[in-house]
Amino acid sequence: MRIEISKKPELLIKLGKAVSAKHAALGQNSPLEDIEGIDDLVTLVADAETNHNNSKTLLEQAGTATQNRDNSLGQKGELRPDTVRHLVTAARSVLMGQNKGKEHVLGDWGYDVIESPSTTSNPAKAAAKAAKKAAKVTQAAAKAAAKIKSASA
Repeated sequence: MRIEISKKPELLIKLGKAVSAKHAALGQNSPLEDIEGIDDLVTLVADAETNHNNSKTLLEQAGTATQNRDNSLGQKGELRPDTVRHLVTAARSVLMGQNKGKEHVLGDWGYDVIESPSTTSNPAKAAAKAAKKAAKVTQAAAKAAAKIKSASA
């Protein structure tokens, strides 16, 4: 037979309360009297419960704060006019228009200026490359099949 002790904070706190209550009810007749520090169990459980409740409250507050931050930043991918993402994107567009050929100036505004051509992929080019690769694989498979056929003949 096994007696499990939960790793879940709520259940461990509940168990600690139950053990300390039973120990207190039995008084000097408690079989736990000889455990060093057993009298600290009540205080430890109360401390754990207080900190657990604080933790839950702070987690809720953190979740709300994170959601509010993301809403202000516009982190959901949409470019709503009332977000940081929309406004810095619009500012970038204006500054790039005013600084054609000298886009490095946007670095003075805090933008990350990358001095290389755009790496945006061309879907038609990617499809052609994939088709070419597939054709090579098909040719290689045909050659391998021919070798096997001639070797077994």
